[in-house]
Amino acid sequence: MIRMYNILNLLYSSGAKSKLVAATQKQIQEELEKSGEKICDRTIYNNLRKLVRQGFIAEGLLHGNAKSFYITTDGIEWMKEVETEVKE
Repeated sequence: MIRMYNILNLLYSSGAKSKLVAATQKQIQEELEKSGEKICDRTIYNNLRKLVRQGFIAEGLLHGNAKSFYITTDGIEWMKEVETEVKE
């Protein structure tokens, strides 16, 4: 759940909120590594698939041959719920 939150938070903070402004799996992995979180390609892929199934992220436009992803309003709401739970 923390990895999913970190991916959502990364997309939100980088402004990836529409089909036009979205991040590829590689970009997501690189940004997470910059913040000190080492995650293998497969783990990122599995978490992205989970987030898409739950409706928290959606696929954006292709970047070359790579799919891109952006956070949906459901994803933003879920993040707010998680943050509220932690603050209580």
